[in-house]
Amino acid sequence: MWKKIGIVLIASWLPISGFATEFAEQRTPEIAGSLDGELREWFILSHGNDSNASFVELGDDINIDITGSIDDEEWEGEEALLISLTVNEEQLINAVVIHSIATSISPPLFTSEGGEVAVTLTQYERTSQTVRVAGKIEGVLGLQVELGEPPSQEEGIEIDVAFDVEAQKIEF
Repeated sequence: MWKKIGIVLIASWLPISGFATEFAEQRTPEIAGSLDGELREWFILSHGNDSNASFVELGDDINIDITGSIDDEEWEGEEALLISLTVNEEQLINAVVIHSIATSISPPLFTSEGGEVAVTLTQYERTSQTVRVAGKIEGVLGLQVELGEPPSQEEGIEIDVAFDVEAQKIEF
């Protein structure tokens, strides 16, 4: 009898159901690919109407700002990937990509400005309050050491990632 009670106690102590719950709750990254030869993932965090993927309308242009965090639960400024897109009549007209090195989004950082980065959209869907945008980023991000200095391609890192993000509308 004591043997059966011991087995029941041990079985109830084992966190088997915790593994299943944890596995089921794992999120799929909205941005994934390689950065400097390493496979990487970034997540879009949102809490209610507050999201790290948002857009605003400026005349005929739609400006979409996306901030991917390496942690799927908490905002992490370090190693974040920022993507800023401007779309007009469903066509991409401008894109800036930044990969932060430190905890803040200020130099030193890696940037597409002045770099050789191609951003392509494979999907763009707009409703009144959301924009779903998917695409690919390929090329070399240049290292910008100080604010106001041009980025250096010699010290750049290769980027090859895909993204599929739903951005929420911001109204003022």
